[in-house]
Amino acid sequence: MANDREVLREIWEGKLPICFTLNPDEVSEIQQPDPFYLMVPRLSYFPLVTDKVKKYFSKFISNEKEDQEMWLEYDGQPLKWHFPIGVLFDLFMVSQDELPWNVTVHFEKFPAQQIFRFNNKEAMESFFMACLKEADVLKHRGVVINGMQKKDHNQLWLGLQNVKVRTHGVVPALNTPLQWMSEHLSYPDNFLHLCVV
Repeated sequence: MANDREVLREIWEGKLPICFTLNPDEVSEIQQPDPFYLMVPRLSYFPLVTDKVKKYFSKFISNEKEDQEMWLEYDGQPLKWHFPIGVLFDLFMVSQDELPWNVTVHFEKFPAQQIFRFNNKEAMESFFMACLKEADVLKHRGVVINGMQKKDHNQLWLGLQNVKVRTHGVVPALNTPLQWMSEHLSYPDNFLHLCVV
């Protein structure tokens, strides 16, 4: 693969424009609030990038809903927070023509049968680190993670939280070696997420 560095740069700098809109049935005001727009890293997770969204829309819902857990949906489907944003985008086959990606924000009727709860960033960190360890065991027999110190784990998590790591949404040629994709296209959780359609 000739220009690996250029490919990697493009992949790791991938961002998506998202338009967050509050579900009209949950608005306590007379008028629907304006949408909230964000450019989010494809590799990140919704719980890490939606604090501003929650804060913005909490002004437009009744006070008793404010303490309820926010959740997101696209085209009638709840978005699973434990998948990277880019994977969700690719799973729903949202085309580049449909950008920004229109996501609906909810504060009521949490679909506990369809998605996991994420009460705080600590839960997200714990899930991410568990995925990272699992992937390392599968790929490297646990050598990489076991060789890291606690400060390395913290630095990795802070890098993901502060968007210092980024990823993708490319359609590789069918003859692209799986090993190359695993080495170059894995998400920060160390898994190669492939969406086959």
